[in-house]
Amino acid sequence: MGFDTDFPGVQQSCYYVVLPLAVLVSAVYHYFRQSNRRDIPVSNSEVQATTSRHVKSYSTTSKPTEWYRNLFFQLQNLEDHSAVLEPARDELLSMFSQGVSRALDLPRGSILLIEHYDPKKITTFVEEEQDEVLAMWGNYLARREQGQGPELFATAEAAKVWLIQHAPVKFVDGAWLGHIHKITSPFALRSVTKDAWQILSEELGDGDLSKHHVYLYQQLLKDLGSPLPDGHSADFIQPCHWDKMNNHGAWEAAVGQLLISLFPNEFLPEILGFNMHYELITLDTMRAAHELKALGINPYYFLIHIAIDNADSGHTAMAVHTVTRYLDMVRATEGEAAVEQAWKRVQIGYTLSQTLGSSHGPESSSTGATLSGSVALNIPLDPLSAGVIDIFRAKASVSQKFHCQSRVRIGSRTLAEWLAPTLWTHQNSRQHLELLTALSQAKPWIYPGASSKSLLVRELSWEGRMFGAFTHDEVVALTAWIDSLGSGVKSWLYWSFSGRKPLASKKVVGELQDPVRHHPIVMPRAAEENTDTASLTVKCQESESDSELGNEEAPLPPPSNARRPDLIALWFVHIGLLENTITTPSRTASPLYASILRLLRAQAGFAIETHIVAGMDEMKRISCPSLVDIGLELISRAGWDTSAKPSCLQDVLVLTSSQGQGEKSARLAHNMLCWGTRPSANLGLLLGLALAFLKLKAAVMRESELLSHESKLALAAIVARERQSLEECAQELRSVDEAQFRQLIRGYCWGKNALEECL
Repeated sequence: MGFDTDFPGVQQSCYYVVLPLAVLVSAVYHYFRQSNRRDIPVSNSEVQATTSRHVKSYSTTSKPTEWYRNLFFQLQNLEDHSAVLEPARDELLSMFSQGVSRALDLPRGSILLIEHYDPKKITTFVEEEQDEVLAMWGNYLARREQGQGPELFATAEAAKVWLIQHAPVKFVDGAWLGHIHKITSPFALRSVTKDAWQILSEELGDGDLSKHHVYLYQQLLKDLGSPLPDGHSADFIQPCHWDKMNNHGAWEAAVGQLLISLFPNEFLPEILGFNMHYELITLDTMRAAHELKALGINPYYFLIHIAIDNADSGHTAMAVHTVTRYLDMVRATEGEAAVEQAWKRVQIGYTLSQTLGSSHGPESSSTGATLSGSVALNIPLDPLSAGVIDIFRAKASVSQKFHCQSRVRIGSRTLAEWLAPTLWTHQNSRQHLELLTALSQAKPWIYPGASSKSLLVRELSWEGRMFGAFTHDEVVALTAWIDSLGSGVKSWLYWSFSGRKPLASKKVVGELQDPVRHHPIVMPRAAEENTDTASLTVKCQESESDSELGNEEAPLPPPSNARRPDLIALWFVHIGLLENTITTPSRTASPLYASILRLLRAQAGFAIETHIVAGMDEMKRISCPSLVDIGLELISRAGWDTSAKPSCLQDVLVLTSSQGQGEKSARLAHNMLCWGTRPSANLGLLLGLALAFLKLKAAVMRESELLSHESKLALAAIVARERQSLEECAQELRSVDEAQFRQLIRGYCWGKNALEECL
């Protein structure tokens, strides 16, 4: 097959077929649906000013660009910047609130219009979003055929600048799923998180570097003569690369993708909602592919996103499937109230992706937006907020004219405007939400978390000008609402819309010091350094040759029944050894990490990789057992008298401790969890330990009573794939990082010795 020498990997003669084929299924579906649904009026001006629902545009916010750049670097190097997690969570909550606020200003087509969870409505909504993009794409092609020029960049130099401007967000492609599907994920949700993780795997090329999305973008910039440093490096954020780039919003959007990934056990619904929007095909992606080709620039990065994000079998379909599967599970296990709250949280994640880095400026915030074009929505409020709204509704009917001459402004409106009867027509209108948001930011009238300092409370009290206007109970309710705002005023809208009880980041992050419960964790450096790394060097200093990786040593004997708790604890913990290595897309754009990704796919029960992405086929496949599934079978066949199956890693370790786990294996399990939280510093060690655990799996397969015949066959297939990947990793480390290769040898030797002692 001949390839265009200008575009390695892109067949020149097929380009004019690829782009139409990439949207063919959706386009045909769009055509035949038009007679059965509303027309979509799309004018020329509408396309050129496309909303952020379809074009991921970027603009400035209140924080300086340097702040986002620094956070961008820290979030990709968490093992050296764990203190960033608390402010990171605060910023994420603020972004959630901002996303909902901006989404409320969309004149039509908002996901917030789906007030109650309905899988059919979700599917229809996504179809209509894609139909609208395709309609705008058709209009764009018509304009080009009529002789109009390009709309993104007119010259090759302008295209290069545009591509560099977008580099921060392209270099974290897939990052929003980076911490999902860990050994710390609740076992009941692993079928959902696995589906989401498959999308991440495909973003990272399924272990094929040539298909890795960040790698493709790096190569694109390199081919243009404008290579950039690795996205996770300190050099990448240096001002010399960005001084002349007006791309503040790209940094904000990139940070948003990194932030939402950080707390998967707390924000899983929001992550799934974010994913559902982000995987939609956009008009800009299609225009970029079209216009780059015309300028002689390789468009393949954009072409694959048009194809792989399709709504039939690609990432859009997979994202919708994951959302509905999760919500159906919540409904089945927790009931209607729980699924409605989970749906609100999915919407919050969706609106964050929809509006992150969007063209809305400060004047488009909830306190300053005009409401004439907005849709009335039924916005849920927490009890305290609803009580305050009830008070203002009662006062509005009798007090509006008293304040006609008042110059007091709350946000963008005068007091009289807020009390106008037209704002109180609907029981739960969005104007009420805007009032509460404006009040929460209206110093000195309201000091969040400090009602005693708030001028409004003083004016309602004795000697205040409004004493008597509110009853005692009304003042108490207002005071309680003010005090509940605390320091999280910027995140107030998130808590109110989601119906969750506010949780301070200081408290939440303080609980992340237990690696059994969370990834990523805040592990004090002193605690990590106190783990048993010293003995690793002592025991293995004489064993630093390739021969230590051979298979000629005596096999590990099968564990006795007395050591079954040690076996099971170490089995579950070792699954997390390498999970944190692939959380940063830029770092994974190398042959070494491609091999690690294939190993993780084997451990998670994914099918063997082929040259074509699996897409929805993987989600429809009868899944092969994962190492977690096999671990749960080990527990079920142990004969222990337990009242319930363990629901998470923490439950497993509590169970094995209660069944007589030894001190040595408990210490080894703890150390492995700690080492896994520093995947860059400990990479060689973690790979060596993973290699040593192949011996444990071989011992399990030899023991007749531990697993069923079917599970042994599945485990044998997993081990074969693991061994191949680990051998590739060892070869790669030997050639690129001698120090880490020596650590791999030490880790293998030490892990083998430790397993013999524990079992």
